[in-house]
Amino acid sequence: MILLEEYKSRSEQDTAAFAGKLASLLKSGDVALLEGSLGSGKTFLVKAFCRYIKTEDEASSPSFAIIQQYKGKQPVNHMDFYRINDERELDNLGWEEYLYHNAVTFIEWPQIIEDRLDSFYKIKISGNGNNRDITLYKTES
Repeated sequence: MILLEEYKSRSEQDTAAFAGKLASLLKSGDVALLEGSLGSGKTFLVKAFCRYIKTEDEASSPSFAIIQQYKGKQPVNHMDFYRINDERELDNLGWEEYLYHNAVTFIEWPQIIEDRLDSFYKIKISGNGNNRDITLYKTES
């Protein structure tokens, strides 16, 4: 993994600014894995990304739906595997069909599938309150 950036966020506006940086980096077919504890800001980051690129749909937490799609000039897939306990559950969802096509794909709680992906960005979010450290990596391809 290659470290691309270490970013300090001290407010929601800082995190939204980081989402703007992601918008200039991520393109169709890219996958971004989001790691962080509950409440660390993973979904907030995806929402800010979608606002920045002006998706037609407002992003929301896919915790219960597992997979959300947001339409727009640059479509976004948003997956949350927190409630998935077994890879067989994932295979029944057809999650791989969403990858590497015309959308940017964000995956929260990706640990269950990370070893099944060839290429991806990884965003680690740590901290709490308004103080968050965001680290961006890319796999070597």
